[in-house]
Amino acid sequence: MNHAGADGSMLFSRISLQGEQRIKRGWVSMIMEYYSHTEYQPSPEQIEKDRFVFFGLVRCKPWMAIPAGILIQFCYGSVYAWSIFNAPINKAVAGDPTHGSAEITFYIALGVLGVTAAIFGPWIETNHPRKSGIIGLVVFYSGHLTSALAVYVRMISLLYFGYGLVAGIGLGIGYVSTIDAVSKWWPRARGTAAGCAVMGFGGGSLAFSAINKWLIDNTNLSLAFLILGSLNFVIMLVSIQFICPPPPGHNPDGIPVLDSSECQQYMKSSAVGTHDVEKPVQNPRVMRTLAAERPTLHVTLGEALQSRDYWLLYAAFLANIVFCLVIISNLPRIIHEIFGMGRRVPREPPLPAYIAVSIEGGFNMLGRVVVGLLSDVVGRKTTFLLILAIQIVVISFVPVAIHADSFWGFLALVWTATLCYGGGFGMIPAFVSDMFGINNTSSCHGILLTAWSIASVTGGLIFTGVLNHFLSHGGHAWEPRIYIANFMWMLAVTVTGFVCCLFVRASIRDRMFPALPNQIMHLRIFGRVFRVLCLRHSPPPFDGRKKRRKFMEFEYLTRAQEQTAWEEYLALRAVQQRLLKEPNDC
Repeated sequence: MNHAGADGSMLFSRISLQGEQRIKRGWVSMIMEYYSHTEYQPSPEQIEKDRFVFFGLVRCKPWMAIPAGILIQFCYGSVYAWSIFNAPINKAVAGDPTHGSAEITFYIALGVLGVTAAIFGPWIETNHPRKSGIIGLVVFYSGHLTSALAVYVRMISLLYFGYGLVAGIGLGIGYVSTIDAVSKWWPRARGTAAGCAVMGFGGGSLAFSAINKWLIDNTNLSLAFLILGSLNFVIMLVSIQFICPPPPGHNPDGIPVLDSSECQQYMKSSAVGTHDVEKPVQNPRVMRTLAAERPTLHVTLGEALQSRDYWLLYAAFLANIVFCLVIISNLPRIIHEIFGMGRRVPREPPLPAYIAVSIEGGFNMLGRVVVGLLSDVVGRKTTFLLILAIQIVVISFVPVAIHADSFWGFLALVWTATLCYGGGFGMIPAFVSDMFGINNTSSCHGILLTAWSIASVTGGLIFTGVLNHFLSHGGHAWEPRIYIANFMWMLAVTVTGFVCCLFVRASIRDRMFPALPNQIMHLRIFGRVFRVLCLRHSPPPFDGRKKRRKFMEFEYLTRAQEQTAWEEYLALRAVQQRLLKEPNDC
């Protein structure tokens, strides 16, 4: 009897375990299915309806998406002016403008933004951008209404929920859907189109710094949130009516390895033995390739996320934004403690903090469109390496400016870094679109924005932790060493990001470039191919003198050398493809 009971218990446990495994596999399959379908497939009725915008009253034109996107991003960019609220909220809730937890709201909002974009990316890609845009702006407005209530009842946890969580969710949905909808209209100038749209986000910081200051000075905090949210809601609701996706076929399928102005390679044929084999010709002028033989990149979202290039780009993007994300939320405090009334010998700073924040927003806005435009001209990877290199130089010289008590030198460096920071956001949608395909843009972009979350939350916590560590050990807030210690870890992160960006294979040519038999690696640096070759088996010198044997050799190919190697590869690839298709007549 006991044995029967034990057997029954074991059988029941086995059945329960199998059921749990089936449920687990079911959830995994659902998630994989969700992230596998990222293509918007409108009905014929919807395509016809999208020929008109603004409630069907205006015929849709591609240029309309850009000003509409700028205005929507302008409203979402109000989150960058949050630092203006920190001191008044801390005073209202904690009774001290310099001590409180209002700063955490900003980090929560940006953290939720990235997670939301990653989760909703496939859904955004497979739905009409106006639908996701309206949902985003309604949720964003709800966050402002909840924040007004939180300030009124002086409950900081409700503020975290309202502006940090709710508004952050709306921000994540609206941010991605708007930018990707705009960039899809301009397949040949994605960097410029996305940069123009994201420019509004930086413009929001510039304008709302002054708007928030005026609202705080002339109303109470609760009413300020109510007015701010209502203003954003009206502007975005009107602007979203001009957002619609391009018609099917507007974007090329796959990513061509060469620009439309370039022709792929073909070959002259000559008889070798008993078979007709085509040999590559060295002269590029006589090499033309059929359009059908162009190598194109077709990847699913899962394949894109498994690519090392995606995660190297992720690390580079995180490094690009971490410094300025921390500075944006703490610039008023740094100015006050290092250059203003909080310093050891108090004095009025040459420029009010809220004006410095507004100007910083202007550089943020300018960088998004200028760097996006530059990336269309010189290439995405070259541009990204350039802005990371500039940021490395800037962060290295910030401690020098602080030690020299140079207020304007400090601001000039911060504004320069902010220009590069905005540039990263301006070109990253075009970067992922070029690398992984137009149908994966929203999803890849959304997941990439989790770097925004990590940089804002982790960066803010590390900055605050280092600051509190020094203060708890007898330090003073006006001591430069507190901030310089923070700048050092930011510099290390930025250098790491630069190295990661070097190894990103940003195009089909980089991924398929032919390797030599003794090649260790190759990468593209500022538009040219750099190769590392192994010479371990090279013969010793014959002149009798003792020389140190070289084990490695470095090559920096000229554009002509690269083009010749690439043409030969394409020619041989075309031959292989045709031989596979044609019957063997041996």
